Amino acid sequence: MRLLVWLVLLNIALWGYFNMDKMVPKVAVVHKEVNPEKLKLLMDADIGSLERKTFVARPLTNCYKWGRFTSTNLDAAQEVMQRLGLESELIEETPKQDRRFWIYYPTLATPEKAKEKAEEIKRLGVDELYIVQDAQWRNAISFGLFSEEVLADNLLKNLKAKGVRYAVKSVRNQGSATSSLLAKSVSAELVVELYNIRPEFIGTDVTSVECQ
Repeated sequence: MRLLVWLVLLNIALWGYFNMDKMVPKVAVVHKEVNPEKLKLLMDADIGSLERKTFVARPLTNCYKWGRFTSTNLDAAQEVMQRLGLESELIEETPKQDRRFWIYYPTLATPEKAKEKAEEIKRLGVDELYIVQDAQWRNAISFGLFSEEVLADNLLKNLKAKGVRYAVKSVRNQGSATSSLLAKSVSAELVVELYNIRPEFIGTDVTSVECQ
């Protein structure tokens, strides 16, 4: 009996093996026909005739305002602009100025003496100082300008402790008309130059503004 069962199972297995292609559907693979007559080899002349995208360099539109200046330092600032190759427009500002407290070393006779004194003070451990270019205060050495008197007093005290004996404090409030210089198309390199020169002109600042 068992032999009969095994023979039946074997016949079923053999029938299934030899008829598998009829039982399982075949997956059709479609090959897209290539039309050789539509192929074209591009030559140099053909490549040159293809449409090209043009990239236009973005013009400089960076505008900066440097100010405020009074009649004592405006001419010197305009000379700096000319030296940097920047065309500037003069802008009249309001006459009112906020009171500021200035810590500085008094004016020296010549630029050489001012540089010599600045190096001497740096050797005492004072890093933040600038030789002033203002006409009225030319060759003075500026240590800082503050809106709060307590901050100015603290700096003066620290300078005295380091041995800068002749540093003094004064109130900066001209009360006269002020002006600013507007420069357009200023490169990044020239912006850095302006920021480095700015402390030499007491109370001035360089700010980014919208171009008009």
